[in-house]
Amino acid sequence: MPEFPEVATLINWLNHQNFFDAKIKKIIFVDDIVLKNSTKKSFINFVCGETIKKISQIGKFIIFHLSNNKIIEIHLRLEGKIFYLLNNEKSKFPMIEIYLDNGKKIVYDDSRKFGTINIYNNYQDLLNSTEIKKLGKQPFDKTLTANYLFNCFKNKTQKIKTTLLDQTIIAGIGNIYADETLFLCKISPFRQTNKVSLKECQLIIDNCREIMSKSIRNKGTTVFSYQYALNHSGSFQKYLKVYGRKNLPCLRCGSILYWTKINGRGTTYCKKCQK
Repeated sequence: MPEFPEVATLINWLNHQNFFDAKIKKIIFVDDIVLKNSTKKSFINFVCGETIKKISQIGKFIIFHLSNNKIIEIHLRLEGKIFYLLNNEKSKFPMIEIYLDNGKKIVYDDSRKFGTINIYNNYQDLLNSTEIKKLGKQPFDKTLTANYLFNCFKNKTQKIKTTLLDQTIIAGIGNIYADETLFLCKISPFRQTNKVSLKECQLIIDNCREIMSKSIRNKGTTVFSYQYALNHSGSFQKYLKVYGRKNLPCLRCGSILYWTKINGRGTTYCKKCQK
């Protein structure tokens, strides 16, 4: 968390703020642990004086495109957030504050300090980076097809829930949307991956896209602390069918939903509906 819809919601929000072409004046570090391929000094030298041109997404990664083709890549991990604030506004757990020449700042906030920030000289260097190069298809890519999934699945004997969390196959699916997708597909999270049929592969794609589209329209899912802006949370949690509903009745058949761990990840499912 955040997953693909939460990252998309954040980027949609940021892209509608009026800070593009504002110049980066200074950087204040509270904690630089999130910097992975730069130091405080090199990050400041790389970023200061540049302007932000646009923000895009690759899976769960947030991509800031700067002037002179420079790139800042951010992964929020568990609790990371990005806020656009007035200079005198404060967030709870600021780590890096990027001050612009328009009287506002972009803040990277992270209570757990698990997020990562990398810089690249250009977009191609980003695409060639280890963390991006290994990613699979994004949920709405036209090249994400049933045949692609089937070929990825056919030699895997692990449980399908684990496979859906594999970012080298589909980039952006996390625990929430894996549980929700499998429920809509009526597939048990315990099903051996190579036992998923070609038809079911298409069902996984269709239902994943439907769920994520609805989540984006509802500004994402807030089950813990996710916010796409300061004091602005998502509302898709009101529409979840299984995630977070252990010991409650299945909304399809009325049976009690079960909760367990699969490969260390909490999993909620219906024993009766999901085969």
